[in-house]
Amino acid sequence: FFSTLTMVEGHSVHRLAAAHRKRLQGKAFQATSPNGRFTDGAKAINRRPLTQVEAHGKNLFCWFGCEATDGLPPVVLHIHFGMSGRWAVQAAAKAREPTPTTRLQ
Repeated sequence: FFSTLTMVEGHSVHRLAAAHRKRLQGKAFQATSPNGRFTDGAKAINRRPLTQVEAHGKNLFCWFGCEATDGLPPVVLHIHFGMSGRWAVQAAAKAREPTPTTRLQ
């Protein structure tokens, strides 16, 4: 599975949220911060299941974990796409090399 959105608008974020709910919800991922600007956030969601995805305008909210199942409060990842936001979902084996601006991989 591969998808990339560039210069997203509100309707694109809602489409992305729906696709994430369908394909990614319930799965856990390895999370890292290649440029070091999201180290604590990556640690907080690392290997925790994606439990909920919601879109509001150009904002995407992803909930990871569930206190009932892993004993920890859920963590919410907030992504605002701004003027040049980009989001890609790729299989780990096919992932692109991170760039200096890659905060979460």
